[in-house]
Amino acid sequence: MNHDDAGEPIELLQGQQHEASAEFLARVRKKIHRRAAASQVATFSWHMPRAALLGMAELLGHVAQSLTGRKEPK
Repeated sequence: MNHDDAGEPIELLQGQQHEASAEFLARVRKKIHRRAAASQVATFSWHMPRAALLGMAELLGHVAQSLTGRKEPK
């Protein structure tokens, strides 16, 4: 066996190659989807309080503007 030949080990391993089973691919996809969903929930949980506070501040600003812009009855 000549260790200087870079292509030889790949040729030896090429006969060992197998296709992944459908069950294995389904498990991998399920894990990826589960991690992606957890990541989205964590991101949403992180940004939601800020968005809620900004929405409340905007609402209070509109209320204050409508109260100061309203004419008082005579």
